[in-house]
Amino acid sequence: MVIGLPSSQKRAISPMRSTAWPAAVPLAMAELAPRVRSALFTPGTDAARLRKAVTVGADVCIFDLEDSVPLQRAAEARQTVSQALDELHGRGQIWVRVHPSSSPYMPEDLAALPLSRVDAVMLPKVGGAQDVADCRTAILAAKGPPDLPVVPIIESAAGVLNVTDIARSAEVLCLAFGRFDLSADLGIDPDAGSPALATARAAIVLASAAAGLHPGLDSPWINIQDLEGLRTAALRARSDGFGGMLIIHPSHVETVNHVFSPTADEVTWARGIVASAGEAEASGRGAYARDGQMVDEAVVRRARRILHEAQR
Repeated sequence: MVIGLPSSQKRAISPMRSTAWPAAVPLAMAELAPRVRSALFTPGTDAARLRKAVTVGADVCIFDLEDSVPLQRAAEARQTVSQALDELHGRGQIWVRVHPSSSPYMPEDLAALPLSRVDAVMLPKVGGAQDVADCRTAILAAKGPPDLPVVPIIESAAGVLNVTDIARSAEVLCLAFGRFDLSADLGIDPDAGSPALATARAAIVLASAAAGLHPGLDSPWINIQDLEGLRTAALRARSDGFGGMLIIHPSHVETVNHVFSPTADEVTWARGIVASAGEAEASGRGAYARDGQMVDEAVVRRARRILHEAQR
């Protein structure tokens, strides 16, 4: 990602983008993949857990300086995370969740970190594009990389209503959904199937796609022992268009990675589509029928994306 470039170019060097794309994958698809399936939160006060986090198979480790850290331990957490970033650099993708832009602690968080060791800054409680801009200003003031990506968490009514502008911010890598804070903002039960929450989910998915971002990350499943409930939630998230989930416990990584990875049947289908598309192109055909179903450019793009995701 390069700040200030047009949207067609600004994520050309995104840290989540592979440099080895299959030749058949169009650029627009390449900029969406590989999606983040699992992003594991770990409290910034626990050095041992930070070290363990990079070993459990999550696509991204999020070292947390916000919700899981009492304010009286903020300085300790910054020091612990700073040391962990130096120690664990190169062991995987590491994001850091800082305090919101509205908090005086956000600039202090960023100033305390070796930002060249951070792959993205996760910014909570984003209500508008100005919050992202303020975070970038603080990153630059802390002498961080000017192209350091930001991952906004959409977890307020204002954030949902402004999500299109937030997604278009040049600094943004992807969006994340904060169901519990949004539910508190609205005064509703987060598990009651509220139409407002469904609307928020759809808004995040659509804004992400329209802005050319990586697919968004759904809220975490907070019942640590209920792996079947986790699987159901992950399947719903994938069906709704999310690319992965936020995770609060290492035991959830395997299930989430599995759900957000292509199945064997999907890979078989995709291979057949790509092969038949090549034959159709060679014979000068456009859309064509295969196994009784029409195959056009959109179907072929989906098949190629599945095959790319299967290369993990």
